[in-house]
Amino acid sequence: MEERLEMRGGGTLVLRQEGNRIHMEAERPADGQGLYKAWLHGDHGGKYLLGTLTPENGRLKLYRVVSVGTLERAGCWPQFWAEAPLAFSFHGQPAGKWYCEQHPDQLVADPILKSLLGSSMLCKKEEDGFSLAAPFRIDSPTPLNTLFCLASVERWDGRTHLVWKFDQEGNPQIPNKIECTGQTNRQ
Repeated sequence: MEERLEMRGGGTLVLRQEGNRIHMEAERPADGQGLYKAWLHGDHGGKYLLGTLTPENGRLKLYRVVSVGTLERAGCWPQFWAEAPLAFSFHGQPAGKWYCEQHPDQLVADPILKSLLGSSMLCKKEEDGFSLAAPFRIDSPTPLNTLFCLASVERWDGRTHLVWKFDQEGNPQIPNKIECTGQTNRQ
């Protein structure tokens, strides 16, 4: 037996139960706006992430097989609804908010830095430039290790991050620059 649901945010979710397994296929138009994630919401507050819809033949699709027990534990079975909200916009990001920048190498000016920025990083646009950030872990390499001394350390969401500031042209900035006034304080 197959059930078809309209997802909030657009698209459809088709479910087919085979024994203790639920086969799900989410689909929505590929509108070029960004990345969409499919979620199940239980009628009593449960929530379960199915995943990110990916391009396939001009549409965005997702295929999952999940056990009934998993959905029950998540509070999303047998009564639930589905949604596919925009999780990441490909278009301009508002100033002052962190987002996942897929191509940070395109933001920096120096060719050596460009070569070091192969993977995505957190980015925040600011009036005088932008910041790039990455979680700091002692058991893995540091992105932008050549600029390690220019990173400031910030903590949010319970994790330590290294943050680098850049001007509008993509040149690294020195954090907490102290202005010299030429005066000395002698005691």
